[in-house]
Order: sequence, then structure tokens, then C-alpha cells
Amino acid sequence: MSLRSLRFHSGAGLLFVLVVLGSGCAGTSPVADRQERLEQARTYSAEKAGDALLVCVWIDGSLVLEAYQNGYDPEEPHAMTEISMLFPILTILAADDAPDLDTPIADVFPEWDSSSAKSEITLSQLLHFTSGLKPEGVGRGEIPTFGEALSAPLVRPPGTSFRFGPTAIQVLGSLMRKTSDVELMKDHFFLPLDIPGGRWQTVSGESPAARSAELTPRLYDGAQLTARELGRIGRLLLQDGRWNGKHVIEDVTPLTEPTAASPGFGLGVWLNTDLRAADSAETASSFWKQVPERLLLPRGQDRLIYDGASVGLFMAAGRYNQRLYVFPSRRMVVVRLGRADRTWSDAAFLARLLDGKPL
Repeated sequence: MSLRSLRFHSGAGLLFVLVVLGSGCAGTSPVADRQERLEQARTYSAEKAGDALLVCVWIDGSLVLEAYQNGYDPEEPHAMTEISMLFPILTILAADDAPDLDTPIADVFPEWDSSSAKSEITLSQLLHFTSGLKPEGVGRGEIPTFGEALSAPLVRPPGTSFRFGPTAIQVLGSLMRKTSDVELMKDHFFLPLDIPGGRWQTVSGESPAARSAELTPRLYDGAQLTARELGRIGRLLLQDGRWNGKHVIEDVTPLTEPTAASPGFGLGVWLNTDLRAADSAETASSFWKQVPERLLLPRGQDRLIYDGASVGLFMAAGRYNQRLYVFPSRRMVVVRLGRADRTWSDAAFLARLLDGKPL
């Protein structure tokens, strides 16, 4: 198991690192305590098929750990998998005329006439995965084209239950294409963060006519970024939508607001919610049943991510254990990228990072 690079950074953020990561045991120096926790997190990530790990504490730009593991090239864009869906959602929030999330979106789609229950679907329901549309298995391939997603049948009444899958985000893609927001993703979201846009996989299984006309990006899971680029997006969220003193997103609060039907999910991010506090045990149970095991496995915690972290923690997550954690109360961002390993545990990783001990 090779370690491509490992750098510990000290300086301006040192005292703050001590505060966020804790004071440690008596007789242990702050630097030694910090490095022990970071090393435990790095080792755990590497053992679980990790490619890259960034632990970012953005105090005057301080980066306390940057580790590239198992031979991974830090300049090579990495598959974001389902973290990708966060980017079109943030583009919608970054628009100069950000839409009302509670407005039905049927007026954009002639396919959804007023006699159809689809006409009731709001943008909020679409982004919370509570639209009621069939979540997956729509179209020719694994991920539907924008047009195929629009034709997905309604399997539940809008707003009543959480159903996770690619359909909703590909419908969002169709909405963005009609309103030119797909093109704005690069100019209004990525470029202000010094991130080149356009690194997207496209939908396979498209008809020859569709391929010759316009390829469909996999907005649900097809983006490719470096670990540092993803870290910039985390920092943007940590700073309430500001970058270099300017607002890229005027209001990021909707991102972390759940609904009654999605108690552990905001807009593209998972929340460190105690599901026992959901409106009902039935709602909590229904929500958990719809969380894909390829993304998130319950590991004996009451909160969705980790009991030892505050309720303010949220994360974007993708299969192969891709993670972007944002800790507002700790002013900390963590990026973890890797490959498939079903023994990965968010709680076990964060226990090492935050508490310096295994579960």
C-alpha cells in the first residue's frame, strides 16, 4: 500500500485545529494530538480503498492534511459518482433569478399537462427526491436521458415519500437545458471557484438520433473533479456561499432544510439527523428503506452520519464512499475519495478524525 504524498501543515491555523479537534489527553502536545487523529483518519481511509483524503480547516487558507493514497495522482480528476448531483443543484441556487422552490415546474414541460398529477410537482420536491416519480429503471440505460426522465411514471403522490435515484436529477437537467442553466453551470458556479467545467460523463444507451443531436450529461453521477476542486466547493458552503469576498450563492440555507418526507436529506446533501426525532417512526423507517446501501449503510448510530458530531454536520455522498463533509460548527471541510469497499463506515472514520479513537 503506497502513499503518494502526505503533508502536514502548521502555522496560522494551528491553534484552531486544536480547538476543533479537541484538546487531547493530559501530557499530549497539541501538535502530537492533532497529528495522531489525522493519521488515524488517513490510515483508515487508505485501508478502505481510499485514493485521496483532504482534511481542510479553512482559517486563513490553512490545510492541515493532504494525503494521496494508493498511487493516486492528485492532478487527475476523480469520479464524483452521486456527489455530482450537488453541482446542478448549487447552480440553480446560484442563478441571478433563483427560482421559488415551492412553485410547480409543470409550466416548463408541455409533456406534463394540467390533467396529470405531475403538474403538482414542485422544484423542492424534485430536489428532495419526494416528487413521486419512479426513481430509477427509466429509459434504455442505467441513467435516463433528460427526455426519458420526463416520461417517468408517477409511483407515489408528490411530496409524500422519499425515493432516491437518477430520475429526479435528470429531470432537473431537462429543466436547466430549457432555461439555459446547463450552460450557466460552468460560468456561474464552477469558474468563480477556479474549477474548469465540462468534465461530465454522458448517458450511454442513447439512440443514434439523440447521440447525433446533443449528448446528455449524467448530472446525477457523472462529474469528475480533483480532490482540491471538491474541497473548494466545500469551502464555498462553509462560507455561506461566499468565495473571495463575493457571493456565488446568495442563500445556501435551503441546502440543509429537510422535509417531513425526507427527514435526513436536504437538497443534494445528507444531514446528521437523529431519525428518532422524525414526525413518526413510520416516516423514519420509510426513509431508511429508501437510502441506497451503495451510498450509506447504517452502522448502529442514532444520527444519520455520526453520533459524535453535531447536528449541523452535512455531507454529499456517492457510491465507492466518495464524501464531502462540511462541519459548520468546526469550520472544517473534509474530502474523501476512494473505490468500492462495503466495510467503510462514516462513523468509524469520523470517530478517528474527531475523537482519536475507533468505535
